[in-house]
Amino acid sequence: MGYTLNLSDISLMDYQGLLRQQNLLPGRRMLLEELDARFAAFADLGLTTVAQLKASLATPQKMASLVQKTGIPEEYLVILRRELGSLTQKPVSLVEFRDCDPSRIDSLAAIGIRTSQALWECGSDASAELFALCDLVRINGVGAAAARAFYEAGYVSVGAVAEANAADMLARVNAVNTEKGYYKARLGRKDMQFCIDYAKLLEKYS
Repeated sequence: MGYTLNLSDISLMDYQGLLRQQNLLPGRRMLLEELDARFAAFADLGLTTVAQLKASLATPQKMASLVQKTGIPEEYLVILRRELGSLTQKPVSLVEFRDCDPSRIDSLAAIGIRTSQALWECGSDASAELFALCDLVRINGVGAAAARAFYEAGYVSVGAVAEANAADMLARVNAVNTEKGYYKARLGRKDMQFCIDYAKLLEKYS
């Protein structure tokens, strides 16, 4: 198991389902237009994984070829390439985690462990809380603040999020954030469902 998703293992069908659940930014909501037909066109070309789709959009020449073969508008493919580029979560600096023991973070930095990925790849830590936060930020869109809210709401791992119910999770996380004010964003049920679905992908494909 790795820290991030292995794009070579994720099927286009699974990614298509993830897109349906994602609360896309306004500029990217066009990705839902004719979603089934467009992903069927990718499949007709023999593209079966996210890595293959990403590679087919890697250069202007490849994108132009895909436009010609599928009839899918270039604007759509440009937005899709951007969305694919954000699929893999970047590591979080350990100093960003609030309410963690600074001396522990300093001692980890002294031995070269400064990010969530570096600590997670060690496999364990004396601070179960810090390790749990490093696990939670593997979920796309979950930063240090949201990870803290998830943790205090009782979702202490990617596995726990994968098994959650979106409505229950939203209520519990919102209750924590209302009390503690960890982040300003207004999250909805769809945001929780995306986190759940992404966590399932991590369980399956990382």
